[in-house]
Amino acid sequence: MKARSGPAAEERVFNAVLNAILDHRLAPGTKLVERDLSELLGASRGAVRAALARLGHSLLVELRPNRGAVIANPTAAETRNVFEARRVIESAVVQQLARNVTAKQLAELRAFLADEQKAYERGDRRTGQRLSIGFHKLLSELAGNPELDRFMEHLISRTPLVTLAHKGQRLAYCGAAEHREVVEAIARRDPALALKRMNAHLNTLQSQLHLEEDPRPATSLSEALIDA
Repeated sequence: MKARSGPAAEERVFNAVLNAILDHRLAPGTKLVERDLSELLGASRGAVRAALARLGHSLLVELRPNRGAVIANPTAAETRNVFEARRVIESAVVQQLARNVTAKQLAELRAFLADEQKAYERGDRRTGQRLSIGFHKLLSELAGNPELDRFMEHLISRTPLVTLAHKGQRLAYCGAAEHREVVEAIARRDPALALKRMNAHLNTLQSQLHLEEDPRPATSLSEALIDA
């Protein structure tokens, strides 16, 4: 049986909410009621509170004194700041990789791209989007700088929220084609070209957002966490 309290229960709650955010199942503004989370995920209220505190520290959840917690609802300014920070970090990542990439790393990147492309081709957008997010994390891991990777992990975890909060006619997501262009620039060991292609890719993602519109309505917890 799953533990209702302790580190394992806390981790289960944390991952359930995080995964629902990454999969675009929890919209900005969704209320996170401790009692409901406890019942849905089979965890104690203490484990739920600890997980929510961690999510609040990551800026994924807004903790409001005496009013409970809600999924963070990034403003247009915060969204622009996230993309500006991603440009800075990912510019450093791809340039470093382009200078130092190994044959083994290139093989890993190309295998990852193949899996991403196959997911979209078979119509599995949920897996494709997860892999598209994971591609950026893989780049930062392969670059070999733990500090850059730590910042990248934080920014990547916030990106699904900003795209949900300010989506246009369709949900913004990476796809595989521009990722392939970035990898080929890295394979050519051309830092300037890798930088140019990554910035173009992030500009494309940001341009798909409507940064002056109201966010989409919140989703119910039971709907969002049904797959948890």
